[in-house]
Amino acid sequence: MVIKVRWEKPPYPFIKINTDGSFTNRKSGIGEITQDHTDKVLLYFKAPYIAEDALEIEAAALYYAKDVKWLCIIAEVDSSHLVELITATSSPLGTATSGSIVNRITTEIKSQIKFNYREANRPANFLALEGSNLSHAVVSTIIPFPLQLLTQGEKLQIPYLRIRN
Repeated sequence: MVIKVRWEKPPYPFIKINTDGSFTNRKSGIGEITQDHTDKVLLYFKAPYIAEDALEIEAAALYYAKDVKWLCIIAEVDSSHLVELITATSSPLGTATSGSIVNRITTEIKSQIKFNYREANRPANFLALEGSNLSHAVVSTIIPFPLQLLTQGEKLQIPYLRIRN
């Protein structure tokens, strides 16, 4: 089965926040990119983060999206497990730290939280990887060239083809 995967701009008046976490046993980082209904990048965020596991880093990346003060938000992540934990009424939460972050997300973020495949989350993934190599957080509205290229690729609306068993 072939699935077409692509980033979709949010409907007006929503803002879409794509988040991602990068986790290895040596270093971790989080990344976030915020775009409006016209595909305009409003801001981006990247930072190092200390985490116990991959779920915690994904949850932490999403948790920091709550600091953005727009009213109509669609948060998109590439961790289906995280979306399941947030939207489930009861489920095991993994490590204590991951569970704590997920509980805070469900009570503090009042928005839509959706899953999309990694191919549709490339800018956030790029920022998370960069964040893992930093010593401090970076928040900016000035988009660096590699990030511009990734977001311009999204605007073309050419889907990635993903083969699913």
